This record gives sequence, C-alpha cells and structure tokens, in this order.
Amino acid sequence: MGFRLLVRRARAGVPGARMCESLTVYRDEPPIPAWSSAVREFRRARADELPPHYRFGYRFTVPLLEMPLYLPWLENQVHRAGAWQVRRTVRGLDELADLAPDVVINCAGLRAGPLADDAGVYPIRGQIVRVANPGVSVSVRDEAHPLGRAYVHPRTHDCILGGSLDAGAWDRTPDPQLTQSILRRCRDLVPQLAEAEVLETLVGLRPGRGEVRLEIDAAASFSTPVIHNYGHGGSGVTIAHGCAREVADLIGSL
Repeated sequence: MGFRLLVRRARAGVPGARMCESLTVYRDEPPIPAWSSAVREFRRARADELPPHYRFGYRFTVPLLEMPLYLPWLENQVHRAGAWQVRRTVRGLDELADLAPDVVINCAGLRAGPLADDAGVYPIRGQIVRVANPGVSVSVRDEAHPLGRAYVHPRTHDCILGGSLDAGAWDRTPDPQLTQSILRRCRDLVPQLAEAEVLETLVGLRPGRGEVRLEIDAAASFSTPVIHNYGHGGSGVTIAHGCAREVADLIGSL
C-alpha cells in the first residue's frame, strides 16, 4: 500500500519524491531476498555495476524521499485538509482532552512511551554524514560491511551516508571516529565519493519498540478515546501510510 502510494507521488512530481535506481551488494553469494517481489525491476547486478571487491549484488528501483522537500509538502497537505497546530508541553494525554474531545491519537515518537506509561519504548541512535553530491544517481547499500552497515542515498544536491543503529543510546553528539568510519565504508561502495565535500554530521534518535503499538487504549484513564500509533523505529517512511489507514479505520470503529 505505502509503496504504491509513494510510486504515484513520485510519478506525480510531488516535491522530494522520485524513483531511484538502487543496488544492494554482497561479498558472498546471497539468496534472493524476500522483498524482491515488492520492488520494481528487480534483477541481478552485472559485474560492471558492482563496486571494487564485490562479487554479487541486486539492482532494483524504489521510491526515494528527500525529507527537506517532502515533509513541507506533507505538512501543507495536512493544513489544506483543515488541521491546525498548537504547541504545548504535556505530561499526560489527558491534558489534550480540551483540544481533541472526540479522540486523542498518540504518535509522539520517542516520547510516546512516557505519555502512555510504556517502558518498552527506547531510542535507536543513528549517525549519518551529509556530503556534496559529485554526480551519484544510484543508491547503494551493504548491510554486512566489516566496519558496519553502509548506505549511500543520493539526493538532488547532496548524498546521505550512513550509518549506525545503537539501541538504547541517547547521546546526540556526533562521534568523529564514527564519521570517519562511515566515510570509509561508503567510499568502498561508491569510490566517486572519495573527494566529495563533507557538509555535516547529524545524529538522530529513532523511536524503537519491540513492535509497533497501534491500538485503541482500553485502559485510558480519562473519557476521551485514545489510539496509540508509535514504535516505528527506522521504518517510518515504509509503514507510515498503512499505519495511518489503520488509525482511520479504528476511529471509524469508535
């Protein structure tokens, strides 16, 4: 559902959305991945398409989103649908009853757990490096690089290089050694990045949980119905639309 939606948005020219040629590489011959039927134009990569020292890979096409462009467009769609924003610090969901007398939807990301008294929510620290794009057009990934997971996502004017998945880590200070490791592993994937200008290093915290919590809270302590929608980890883009549809269905069942 979400894949087809993003394909339509890419084809419609939605800001920040486009179809991107992608390559995942391996040192040892892999089985055909389970997700192969979910992407477009899946095939084995030719030898001339692989980086040095890699023998195997798969090529395919998937939607790519440039968040600095896509999120403002998405926010504008929400406003056009009649929503408005209120900024408020809250310590409990019951403090929102005056704003949402019919239903409260808890999708507060990493802070959704404390609002719902759910100790299962935890941060997944991710560090990336943003570099100038020297002309890279193919997204490349190696989940088993000896230095750690590696990916190169080309955007219009830059490339996002990653990355890390540190469960339970709250520190948002960039680690210079990790930055150098990310640069090294990503240059293995795309040698064209060797001279690319480093623009900045960024750290973010993904909202982790054992599984997404998407349900009506039957134990809510106040009269307004509460629907929880949190714990998406690093899969927000992938499952956002499907989760939103499920939330809409739950609202319809109230």
